[in-house]
Amino acid sequence: MYKIVTMFLSRRAQCNIIFIFIILQTLSLVCCSRLTETINNDKMIPTFTLSNNITIPLIGLGGCGGAVYEHFKSAINVGYRYIDTAQSYSWGYKEEDVGRAVYEAKLRYEDNTDDYVYVQTKIHPQDLGYKSTQKAIQLSLERLQVTSLDSMLLHKPRCWEGICRQEPEGTWQDSWIALEEAMDSGIVRSIGICDVDYNILDELLKQRIWPTTIQNWCDPFHQDKGLRQRIKEHNEQHPQHRILYQGYSTLGNQWSMKGFNENPVLNNPTLQSIAKKHGASVPQVVIQWATREGVMVLPASRNASHQKSNLNSYFFTLSDVDMRAIDNLDGTAKPKTKDPNEVQMQFVNQLERQLVVYWVPPDSSNDSDHVHVGELKATGDVLKLTSYHGHTFVFKSNTGNSIFLTQHVVDKSLGVDQNHDINIIEEL
Repeated sequence: MYKIVTMFLSRRAQCNIIFIFIILQTLSLVCCSRLTETINNDKMIPTFTLSNNITIPLIGLGGCGGAVYEHFKSAINVGYRYIDTAQSYSWGYKEEDVGRAVYEAKLRYEDNTDDYVYVQTKIHPQDLGYKSTQKAIQLSLERLQVTSLDSMLLHKPRCWEGICRQEPEGTWQDSWIALEEAMDSGIVRSIGICDVDYNILDELLKQRIWPTTIQNWCDPFHQDKGLRQRIKEHNEQHPQHRILYQGYSTLGNQWSMKGFNENPVLNNPTLQSIAKKHGASVPQVVIQWATREGVMVLPASRNASHQKSNLNSYFFTLSDVDMRAIDNLDGTAKPKTKDPNEVQMQFVNQLERQLVVYWVPPDSSNDSDHVHVGELKATGDVLKLTSYHGHTFVFKSNTGNSIFLTQHVVDKSLGVDQNHDINIIEEL
């Protein structure tokens, strides 16, 4: 065809056509190369087919820690197709922001696209009970801007001191009946529960509808091997009713609540050595180890480059020796001696407005570095946490503009157990 066309053109015109052909061919090769790279990366991410026959990636984005709309939007743009959120704002979740990001991307289940974002949310333990769970389901439908939910979990099987502002009307078993009915009606496509032990698993397997998902704490030092083995055996015996095991705090965040001053996962010499050998980061090593063990991971990140890096955890391959070395870390984390600067803080909201509490890292240069630690929704609400001398906390209004209201610097000389009333607004 090219020869036929150029027969009737001048030499200059022929040269121009040749140049255009070269440009088009180059662009085609570049586009194909990028497309192939994306497809190959997608294929490398392990997947799991749920008991409802929906296949999901074993890497999702955790929505806690103060992540907001912009962070969910960037995660969707770099390729995340699973987002874990919850109704608990005091634990740093923002259901509305997840809903907005997925809605604007037109990647909801009801948008009828093969490429959609699977959204999982969780009911706060203070809403345990049949009627409370029914109301909670409706709340998530509204916040996420959907007509049905991909996955609904019970965030905890019970309440305990400090996490509930009110006594729940019922038990997790009462809530489970409401979840089963929601599945019957098609409002929810999968159900599950967090923080499951052997006894709860036994009871779950006596229910009319078995769980689709169980989410437990799992990292290299806390591998939850016993429960994972029981779920593996269940899945082998009941492949049509297999259970997905999800790990939360896989990168070690949970240890800050166990007396550790630094993250033992990110700072472990064995993991650092393996990462260095493969030219990878410690999070990438841990993510690949966990997913190869069949554990779904949900690392939270508000940093776009970290989001992308976590998703790209398969450009290398951990050896059998590497895998065994990580397996052997289970149960070896030992807390260091108590920090002499440690202070048990209790913040009390005495203002007639909702407050969001952030910790300011020592090297913080702007607001984006602030770490969300909790919320005080009403007058009299209390936030308890372990802090250290010199730590700075800022309190902002719970609005879209997140306006600075006041701050507090921890002073160990005032005692090891301190109560701080938030009752003034500072003038900037």
